Amino acid sequence: MQLHGAFRRYTKFLVVGTSNAVVDVGVLNGCLLIGPSKSPFTLLIYNSIAVLCAIVNSYFWNRHWTFGDVATNTFKERWLFGLQALINIAFNNIALVWASTYLIFSKSIPVIVSSNVSKGLAMLISSSISFFFMRFLVFRR
Repeated sequence: MQLHGAFRRYTKFLVVGTSNAVVDVGVLNGCLLIGPSKSPFTLLIYNSIAVLCAIVNSYFWNRHWTFGDVATNTFKERWLFGLQALINIAFNNIALVWASTYLIFSKSIPVIVSSNVSKGLAMLISSSISFFFMRFLVFRR
């Protein structure tokens, strides 16, 4: 793939990633509005639900648009995407719980703010890992 093609694919991935972030943060904040909690376990559950919704969005758009020219929709591709999704959820949850545990103990930061700052860090880490998995393992020629 030429440099221009790689840049274009990465740009598409970033656009899809932005839509994933909207879904992810939207679902997380919806859960936090319905049932606010300082419990890291509750935050872990809310985050897992949010990440799962974003992963469904990600698979659809990445398979049909970002990697549409190389996507095959085979069992192997779906299995590898699922494996990548589980790794994504694990890294996302680890980063979120670690950061939120640190930030929640600060009395001056509201729970909704500390949860969203932690979520931003978690999304940055997990989306970077996700791109490399999808580019070099899931959707490759």
